[in-house]
Amino acid sequence: MTTSNLEHAENHMLLLGRKSAVERVAAFIAEMDNRTGANTMSLPMSRRDIADYLGLCIETVSRELSRLHCEGVIAFVGNQTTHREIVVLNRQKLHSFDLPS
Repeated sequence: MTTSNLEHAENHMLLLGRKSAVERVAAFIAEMDNRTGANTMSLPMSRRDIADYLGLCIETVSRELSRLHCEGVIAFVGNQTTHREIVVLNRQKLHSFDLPS
């Protein structure tokens, strides 16, 4: 368990230091998708909290989520003002966003 926690911390530091905004958001969505394994997932936190976690501003998180939506990678479900529930439509494309350019 300690090794797993250290690996997660190391990956998060890499995410903050070397990845672009879209790579960070895609990695976050991919991690949540891997944890839930369900078709529809509820995001565990608000966009402001996601932004803090990813070292981005809230507008950037919103913009990158919209980009993933426009690219056909994710879809929003439910309340149109919060978009707290999403469906991953194309996991392969999601993971391609998480690769460094």
